[in-house]
Amino acid sequence: MSLTMELLYHYFVGPPQPNRWPEELQSNPAAGHGMYSFEQGFRLGLLLAVESLGPDLLGP
Repeated sequence: MSLTMELLYHYFVGPPQPNRWPEELQSNPAAGHGMYSFEQGFRLGLLLAVESLGPDLLGP
């Protein structure tokens, strides 16, 4: 993994935090952390898309 990707991962996702995982995944750390990581990445992607396309979507 590149240094940039590793830094971004640790900044946005960080270490496993079971209190943020869905209740049904509490007993499965790999799936719980994976689901949380995916959710955060998806959210970041949507925010970036809205920021970059927002003026075009809201324009006249």
